Amino acid sequence: MNATALLIIAIIGVSIAASLRPKKQSRLIPLSQLKVQPRRLLTAREQQMFFRLTETMTGCTVFPQMPLAALLTTADFQDRNRYNRKIADFLICTKTLTPIAVIELDDVTHDKKIAQDADRDAMLRNAGYQTIRYREFPSSAQLRQDIENAFKKAVGLTRDGDGKQRPAQPTRP
Repeated sequence: MNATALLIIAIIGVSIAASLRPKKQSRLIPLSQLKVQPRRLLTAREQQMFFRLTETMTGCTVFPQMPLAALLTTADFQDRNRYNRKIADFLICTKTLTPIAVIELDDVTHDKKIAQDADRDAMLRNAGYQTIRYREFPSSAQLRQDIENAFKKAVGLTRDGDGKQRPAQPTRP
């Protein structure tokens, strides 16, 4: 036998031996054995904002801690990985679950994230979502005005015969 034939036989033998070797057991333990603890859904500050939103915007549905992966999709897996673990503080929808706006409650941790926040807002805007950011808690009147303006942008405006602007859809927050 020549050297090439011996090399081929050796490669086949190693391949067979490797396939017969027992597989390594996964190092992951079952989920039931994880040491987990409950966590509050919202921080005290977010909870205060949630109550302000739900009390002020009674014609809307408020979703706290909305995963961006539930709002966005893309065919590119690498692009999806850039946002799939990110969370919007709140999503405001009509009662028919049509999104109106994403609400972000910023604090001092966002002082060093201005460019990142702007990039994230632009990504959401590219998908058709409006982001409203608050540093401090808005008054109920300010909140209503901001959500109403976002709603008008979301549904577009039409003009009546008298020239007044009216929402294109009759259901309003």
